Amino acid sequence: MAQDIEADCLLDLSFLTEEEQSTIGEVLLRDSQLRVLEEGRVSKLRKSVSDPSQLKGLTGDWFCDVRAKRHRHNHLGADIVRASIRRKKKPRGRGWGAELATPRAWAARLSPSSQDRWASARLAAEGGETRFGWRRELVAPPGPSAPHLLPPPTPRWLFPARLQLSGSMMSLYSEGDVGSVEVCGCIQLSLHYEATRKELRVHVVQCRGLAQAKKRRSDPYVKTYLLPDKSNHGKRKTAIKKRSLDPVFNETLKYKMEKDELQSRVLNASVWHHDPLGRNLFLGEVEIALSTWDWGNVHPEWFNLQPRTPVSPHGLGSRGKLNLALKFIPAGAEGAGLPPTGELHIWVKDAQSLIPLRGGTMDSSVQCYVLPDDSKASRQKTRVVKRSLTPLFNHTMVYDGFQAKDLSEACAEFTLWHHENFSKQLLGGLRLSLGTGSSYGLPVPWMDSTEEERRVWGRLLQQPCLWVEALLPLRTNLTPRT
Repeated sequence: MAQDIEADCLLDLSFLTEEEQSTIGEVLLRDSQLRVLEEGRVSKLRKSVSDPSQLKGLTGDWFCDVRAKRHRHNHLGADIVRASIRRKKKPRGRGWGAELATPRAWAARLSPSSQDRWASARLAAEGGETRFGWRRELVAPPGPSAPHLLPPPTPRWLFPARLQLSGSMMSLYSEGDVGSVEVCGCIQLSLHYEATRKELRVHVVQCRGLAQAKKRRSDPYVKTYLLPDKSNHGKRKTAIKKRSLDPVFNETLKYKMEKDELQSRVLNASVWHHDPLGRNLFLGEVEIALSTWDWGNVHPEWFNLQPRTPVSPHGLGSRGKLNLALKFIPAGAEGAGLPPTGELHIWVKDAQSLIPLRGGTMDSSVQCYVLPDDSKASRQKTRVVKRSLTPLFNHTMVYDGFQAKDLSEACAEFTLWHHENFSKQLLGGLRLSLGTGSSYGLPVPWMDSTEEERRVWGRLLQQPCLWVEALLPLRTNLTPRT
């Protein structure tokens, strides 16, 4: 039973909120229901199968034997979690009864649908007949020996709303349990860009005077991002230094990136206390705008650690780059009257260094219009490339019916889209045109090309029948067409 589990097997679940406790309660109840059903299946097999070896395979007893050999404690995970919740310490000055110490009490706190499932499972557990037609005798678990077995749930007002996260999102966006840790100390870093390898090297030297996270100690490590990229793809971490407030890391964290792209990035280096059984604690951070960094300085510099100040992604000007090539073939340029009309050939090669709207990878595609024609017939698009921040499209498009003078009034619009299950979101785009602000004498908002985009379109007009290649940033500030 869960009550017989040794103390060294229990987990530290003191950080759970009331909502998280309720969710775990539902999972434990569902586990109990499945155990009841499984015991019924095994009971039937024991009556119908006489071969011991075959019975062992069908009932899953072989797995229990293997688990007993590999693990010192032969306890189910659900029992360990349930016992850990019961054994949580009572907060000082607060009384709390044993109302959550039993599965029946968990059920009282659940949603109506979950309570219905619990009621059916309880009926089976107390000797009622299930839909499989078998019965089970009631085995009453021993009651709790102490009246105070569970602490009260952590009041939600103790933490800001943005702290109600979990997993890697907690370590990225929140301060964890920073309310009990005062940020102090400093970190020593050096930055160097290796031009031959196109690589930024962040040398994390050491930290001094870090805050004490737990029991007058900290187990610190350093984590870095190149903001605004907050994905796992852009995360780098040092090793963990145990029991040290003045850790020496002497590690180099590397990022593959063009140097001009670094101008729009901010290096975020944060220090965390590693807690294997709870939330990692935020110990401080420093942010360095790479646009103003002196790249001639390769010596380590000291930076004071600061409280967390989340960076808003809304000011981001670009979310990556699009690599493409264009060629205009005038009418009759290939001889024998071919092509009959001017053709604009577009080759969408790939996208580079995409910054997703959320963490992780993304599914993306590129969509193209040659404006002012924004009809469905004008739209062409690539395939969707899944789970990549450097998607390779290798897609060609052809638009015909043009004369050279038409291209002076036209605009090739490229947009990159992030695809989800039933929707898609615009990540960024670019517009190739002369950027005159008007088309065929009428003012239009989509003639808003940047200087770099105008330069590419100008080369296209000046060099017919030749490919013009470009690697352009995906802007997030495209003016709506209407």
